Amino acid sequence: MSKKRATIFVFYDKKGIVDEYVLHLIRGLLTVSERIIIVCNGLLGDVGRESLGKLTDDIIVRENKGYDAWAFRAGMEHIGWEHLSDYDELILANDSVYGPLYPFTDMFEEMDGRNVDFWGIIKHAETEDKSGITKNKLYYEHIQSYFYVLSKKLLAHQGFRKYWENLRDFRSWDETVSLHETGLTKYYADLGFSWDVYVSTDGELRDYADTSLVLMMPFELIRDYKCPIIKRKCFSEDYGVLHRATLGDGTKKAFDYIQRHTDYDVNLIWDNLLRTVSLRSIKDALHLNYILPKDRGTVLLSPPSSPNSAVFAHITYEDQIEFCENYLHSVTPDTDVFVTTLSESMNERILTAYRNLPCRNLKVVTLPKTHKGRDVAALWVALRLYITNYDYVCFVHNKKSAQDKPLTIGRGFAQRCFENTLASPEYVANLLSLFENNPRLGMLFPPPVIHGLYRYNITNMWGLNYQNTLDLAEKLGIDVPISDEADPVFPTGGMFWFRTKALKKMAAHEWDYSDFPDEPMPVDGSLGHAFERIYTFAAQSEGYYSAWVMTDDFADAEITSLSYLYAHVQTLLSMSLWRRILLGVVKRLRRYPGIYVVARFFYRIPKAFFGIFRSSRSSHR
Repeated sequence: MSKKRATIFVFYDKKGIVDEYVLHLIRGLLTVSERIIIVCNGLLGDVGRESLGKLTDDIIVRENKGYDAWAFRAGMEHIGWEHLSDYDELILANDSVYGPLYPFTDMFEEMDGRNVDFWGIIKHAETEDKSGITKNKLYYEHIQSYFYVLSKKLLAHQGFRKYWENLRDFRSWDETVSLHETGLTKYYADLGFSWDVYVSTDGELRDYADTSLVLMMPFELIRDYKCPIIKRKCFSEDYGVLHRATLGDGTKKAFDYIQRHTDYDVNLIWDNLLRTVSLRSIKDALHLNYILPKDRGTVLLSPPSSPNSAVFAHITYEDQIEFCENYLHSVTPDTDVFVTTLSESMNERILTAYRNLPCRNLKVVTLPKTHKGRDVAALWVALRLYITNYDYVCFVHNKKSAQDKPLTIGRGFAQRCFENTLASPEYVANLLSLFENNPRLGMLFPPPVIHGLYRYNITNMWGLNYQNTLDLAEKLGIDVPISDEADPVFPTGGMFWFRTKALKKMAAHEWDYSDFPDEPMPVDGSLGHAFERIYTFAAQSEGYYSAWVMTDDFADAEITSLSYLYAHVQTLLSMSLWRRILLGVVKRLRRYPGIYVVARFFYRIPKAFFGIFRSSRSSHR
């Protein structure tokens, strides 16, 4: 180690858990630093303290106040102001990144040759402050504060200590950004100190640096500029923020690159994400969607082993026996098929109709007269004990949705579910290979339904089921982020494939028919609806992600439907906005009676048009 360095590392976890990615990050810092002071804001669990204690004796646990800025100051006070300049460099780092993706030694060797007084990894260009917090409404060009390296010369300057001792009490994260992060670089520079960043954005990236490139262009920074970190926020940022400024694919491309072209173990990322981030954010950031060919004879993937699988089907309508049979013929020859039904006569019809299924074994179960809970109870009461015999299980059920008119709406819903779970033998073989080749994959199911009346549900995927899902999670001991502000990712229609280990908590619970409500079942808000939403949270709690899966020809139609819906949503939003603007202008003209009368006359034209458009939509509801 060419220089004597100390590191102040700030850690925060609301439960005080120290994930392995934190330990890996600290080990990386130890390759360039002889001393690590870890400052924990808030809680630190016993297990985490023991893990950190193996890396350093300098551990400070403090009240979570003042965000990272005050935590860094606490670390400086721990070293002692008069002893900071005993070190050639002081590193300020935090746990908001995954890394090192490339050895920190490479970065420090490069920066040693630049001969500057302080430096960081990435900078942000000067931009307008729209928060209204800064006095001059300006964010100065600055080093992003999750990684700072300060020289002995700077540490010894009296202005250095003065800045940190006079830090204000930040009341929000926005204040720390506006009043600390964006001004710190300028403060040091105004004292006469030179600075630079490892990932230079002064070349071809100059025109893009007015945004947070570490969020918007992580792939390019990692691949082309050897950026040694990726921000955790890349995986949790609101997708709308990314989509407004980019294609929205930067995080996925960066993650794939890390997995394929670096030595960094992406399981460190998965472990932290699945414990701390909503599945909706993870799914959006990583585009967890799989499109597989439906055509017979097309097998894209081959599993490393022969998966042990079963298909569970719940069939109660006689006129649906043939419809379901067509899809059950997609099972692979080494798959077992279980069918539940409600009467002995249906049992006999199903056995007769399905006797030629290309499966390993066929078993038809007649449910008792005490059965209630429909398809959900059929799976978790009648068939629960069979689940653990398999690595993967597919669950389907006949679906008519007779309440939807015209009936083609419900038929389309059923086709959507069946087509994307059991489209063809080759499709199923590819789907099972996905599980085998992606050990973190816990569930696969079709995207949410967006045709007919169901297109209105897409804006409220919780429906009446937030609280009953929370209650079910508590009952099962599921402790992952569940928020009514983040839409659940779940199998609408209740048909899906799952890795049995992913739903271990569901299978371990001894469900009974008495757990389910009597008929008639409500249209929304029942235990069955909570079950649909809890599945992916249960998988997440076991360390697995869930994803959408669809056939290639279904994807063709889905892209058209989504484009159509998006265009009409934008039209409505635009028309509604202009209507409100015009109405506001017209109202302000009331003080001028003559002009007001004329303005009202012309306002009626767009108002009438908007009314016609809206009534036309209503007539199709």
